[in-house]
Amino acid sequence: MAKVSGVRALARGEGGGDLVRTRRFSMSELVERVQVPPATVRYYLAQGLLPPPMKLSANRFLYDERHVEIVRLIRLFRARRGLSLEAIRALLPELLPDLAGVPVETSFRPEMWQALLATRANGDQRDVRTRLIDAGLEAFARHGYADVAIDDVCRAASIAKGSFYRHFASKEELFFAVAALASARGAAELATAPPDEPLLEQVASAVEPGLTIVLDLASLASRRSPGHARALRAYLGALRDALAPRLPELNEDEVVELVEVGVARAVRRATRDAGGFVGT
Repeated sequence: MAKVSGVRALARGEGGGDLVRTRRFSMSELVERVQVPPATVRYYLAQGLLPPPMKLSANRFLYDERHVEIVRLIRLFRARRGLSLEAIRALLPELLPDLAGVPVETSFRPEMWQALLATRANGDQRDVRTRLIDAGLEAFARHGYADVAIDDVCRAASIAKGSFYRHFASKEELFFAVAALASARGAAELATAPPDEPLLEQVASAVEPGLTIVLDLASLASRRSPGHARALRAYLGALRDALAPRLPELNEDEVVELVEVGVARAVRRATRDAGGFVGT
């Protein structure tokens, strides 16, 4: 029978080892050990970055050492390498089988993971599509959709223009992929924001790196350009989904309104910083 790899294998208890045979504990203990808010753990679960916990009842779940170690790994990737959650998700299926035979107490030595990342997460080893999306994200966020050409993205990604069309049919198709990445990054930042920071500031800060992309989506959607309204809804929906678990007292419409106000704050702040409003 073929070996199941990655999170699914660990979730099923395959790979044996000390990593699987361990005691289970509550969310509160998990949060205390990994020093991230519960919303972050839930977001990682929703994004498929963590194996499902053991369900005891409708609202009670138990976690184990796998969850502790994988959260630590995710945080290490983000802190040491600045990797997006999308990049981490791509790495996990390759890295997690390595964990199965390694004792928990030694599995996350920083020097071990630095060595792994040096070979698996090197920028030159990224696939062509990922390089194009990363280059497109930087270009669209800095210059705006209208001022970015396919040639610009290909040069930034060090990829021949002919290779571009093997992955994307047009600049617009790349833009949709970039918008999806920007929304995922914004949602990840929102899910991991410090709990003591005002919510509107959290939303504004999560949106700011991709604000130009959001505004282009809105502008093109207002002109009935096909697909842009759907992409804009997906962007805002990702922020809503990241925020909702932290605000159980609010209904969906109220969370959406909070996201929209936060986005508007990011726009006002960017306009003010650019000198757009006199006397502000």
